[in-house]
Formats: sequence, C-alpha cells, structure tokens
Amino acid sequence: MARGLTLRPASEADRDALWRLHSRSVAALCRGAYSSLEVRTWVELLRPEGYLRPEQPRTVLVAERGRHLVGFGQLDPRQGELEALYVAPEEAGHGVGSALLSALETLAWRAGAHGVSLDASLNAETFYRTRGYVRLHAAQRVLTPEVQLSCVRMQKRRSTLSLLLGERRGEAFVSRRPEP
Repeated sequence: MARGLTLRPASEADRDALWRLHSRSVAALCRGAYSSLEVRTWVELLRPEGYLRPEQPRTVLVAERGRHLVGFGQLDPRQGELEALYVAPEEAGHGVGSALLSALETLAWRAGAHGVSLDASLNAETFYRTRGYVRLHAAQRVLTPEVQLSCVRMQKRRSTLSLLLGERRGEAFVSRRPEP
C-alpha cells in the first residue's frame, strides 16, 4: 500500500468530504477527456446527500493520509460492480487509487463475485487496463438529456490464483490504521 495511507470504511461523518473530493477530482482530472460542458454538468449534479444512501447499501472505503481524505471507492460487492473510484487531484499517481482498487477487489472476491465490472471514464481507462481490466465495449452515462458522458465498460475476472490461494468469503474489511 502507498506509504502513509490508511483505508477504512466510510461513515456518515464523511459525506461532505466525499462530495468535495469527488467534485474536485472530476473538475481537475477529467478536463482533458471531456468538454467543459460535460465536466461542469457532472460536477453540478453531485450532491452530498448522494453518498452513503441507506436505501442503497454499498461498501464505501476511504483512503486517508494523516487525517485528510485523499480518495474513496464504492462497490456493490455481491454484483461485483465498482461504482466509484476517485482520488484527490494532488494524490493522482501516488498509489491511492491502486490501494483502494485492490481492497475493493478483495472484498468483491470474498463476497463471491466472479468478476469486477465498471464504467471507466475516458481518463481512467489506462489506469484500469494496467491493473488487469479488459475493455468490453463503449458505453455512455446520461447526465441530462443534452449531456451524455462517453465511457468504457470494463471487467476483471477473478483469477484462478486467488481461488487456489483459498480466499475466504464474508470477512469484514480490516482497517489499516496504525496503532497509536
């Protein structure tokens, strides 16, 4: 895992920080892949109340460096669907996304998923490809009737090696927070 990074389950107290990080990440990291209208619309549609919704239980992990939230990922482990993975712009390329992705994949495998699927934003396709994901087809996310985001449907199958190593099902995520 990236040096000085801790992962933990998100809590209700993280809701505003998740929204702020998500908004900053999209605004900064998606600029080159999408038009200013697409990025602006995407960010404007994000709301704090959209995170950690009780009617949509999901596994949400946050990455912290010190006491600062620097990334988060959201997974539907039973479906094996990675629904979100965002990193603070200043942390891009420093292992935060890789650490979150690895932890979320492990949770999906332990829940019995045979693969992890996702819709990658155009700027993130290479990130996922270098971590074993395969492009399935082009896709779109409809934001408004006028704005649709191009993305790439990708999937990573559970490896035979992980099956041979006997990953157990149903284990809870263990925080990697250092002892005081």
